[in-house]
Amino acid sequence: MADQPKQTVVSFRVDQHLAEILNEIPDKSTFIRDAILQRFHTVCPFCRGRGVLPQVLAEWLKARTPDFETVECTCCHFVYPAEMAQTQAGGQEFICPHCEQHDHLH
Repeated sequence: MADQPKQTVVSFRVDQHLAEILNEIPDKSTFIRDAILQRFHTVCPFCRGRGVLPQVLAEWLKARTPDFETVECTCCHFVYPAEMAQTQAGGQEFICPHCEQHDHLH
């Protein structure tokens, strides 16, 4: 079993109205976490965050996207074009600019 990343509790102040709205949400921790992550990432204009496409749309998009070499970030596991990648010393690991800038692991 893989080790789970250590979680930290973060608190912040909100006005009474927002507190009432948040208290109505069944899993407000997940809601807040998702809202914060959405601020750091852009939703795909094709799948709109679903992570999948209908086959006909995927084929249309693939036909219009050039083939290029890719490399996976060892931190967040997103795939980047190889030309954007700068490998670390040793040449095996790639950490994307976002993970490198924020010095965190996902």
